[in-house]
Amino acid sequence: MGSEQMPLRRNRQFQRLVVAKVSNELSSAMGTVALPLVVLLSTESATLAGAALFCSSAALVVMQVIGGAITDRLRADRTLRLSSLVQACGWALVLVATLTPDLLVPLVLVGATVAGAASGLDGPSEFALLKALVPQEQFGRATAVGQGREAAAGLAGGPVAGALVAAASFVPFAIQTMLHLLATIVTPRRPAQEREHRNATFLGDVIEGFRIVIRDSGLRGIAIVTGIANFPVVALPLTLIAYYQDTGVSPLLIGIFSSAFGVGMLCGAALAGPLSSRFRLGALGIFGIGVFAMGQVAIVVTHASFWVTCAVLVLAALPLPSFNAAVGAYTTAITPEHLVGRIVAATGVPGMILMPVGSLAAGVLYDRFGAVVPLAVSATTAGLAAVTMWMTRSLRTIPRIDELEEGVFEQRC
Repeated sequence: MGSEQMPLRRNRQFQRLVVAKVSNELSSAMGTVALPLVVLLSTESATLAGAALFCSSAALVVMQVIGGAITDRLRADRTLRLSSLVQACGWALVLVATLTPDLLVPLVLVGATVAGAASGLDGPSEFALLKALVPQEQFGRATAVGQGREAAAGLAGGPVAGALVAAASFVPFAIQTMLHLLATIVTPRRPAQEREHRNATFLGDVIEGFRIVIRDSGLRGIAIVTGIANFPVVALPLTLIAYYQDTGVSPLLIGIFSSAFGVGMLCGAALAGPLSSRFRLGALGIFGIGVFAMGQVAIVVTHASFWVTCAVLVLAALPLPSFNAAVGAYTTAITPEHLVGRIVAATGVPGMILMPVGSLAAGVLYDRFGAVVPLAVSATTAGLAAVTMWMTRSLRTIPRIDELEEGVFEQRC
């Protein structure tokens, strides 16, 4: 590759990929706040707000199952463009829903489902393009750059969405539609490459990705831990959004709350690149998940204090970018390019399964018991993820990036 010695800041194709990722991430961050807020303001039902997030997350999980095989067969740049375009259509439908109150709930559910399903192609496509555009020695820093800019987008998305909902409920969804159209336009073209061998059937491609993940101890462990950890990632924000909305906190402040986690992610991203290159990935994972779990436990106590809870979220997020960057670099480094889509998708599916469950459970538990019970459940699940990370030997012993070799999982199988 001609850009092997090129600094990331001068790699225009990589920078275009980051712009596309940030555009999609900013829309996602806005939707996480705007979608439940609009439903809560219109129906006063946390269960329906949770149902909207459930539809989006469930559709994402279903698409994630086959999204990797689609990416590997159709080419990563094409699937990322397709994903971005369809997400624009989904959020446009939600925009229409806000202008037709009688049809708001069904149209919101359909639009959220369409956008969520399309987003299932983002991860496999982005990692496959990263593999094609960046040399291995830059994977850690490239993933960290993406983490930092996505964290900045997530940081901005919450307050922006809250402010826009307060102004007019349709505005955030109009902006989300435009952001996905921008991602469609700027997605870089994948370099030409000879077609690698693939299975005779599409189903064979899908099965191959899951088979490799199940048989590789490192990938399997990552899938399990992220699967457990994703429950509190979605359950806690929805619970607190409903709680703060009920207690009279303004939509703008709710948006600021939702960005607190992003503040910690953004600050932590500055160290993610160097740390993922110098320390064992297993050690970074144990520290990151452990601090995250402690923050979840603390919020059970602090949730009634708005600003203290925001501060706890910032601290809980600080070590996570290093873990995320390390895991992303690990997966990309050991995976041959023609398998990246399938491996990323198969690794991500278990990590996505509990997301729709977390959204729906948080809404139902909040309506029935108030804030403490769903927050306690969220904290318990986060603690389980930390314990699992600590007790899984294959995760504790994952080495540094420079000690990894492409295709090493095939040797373990």
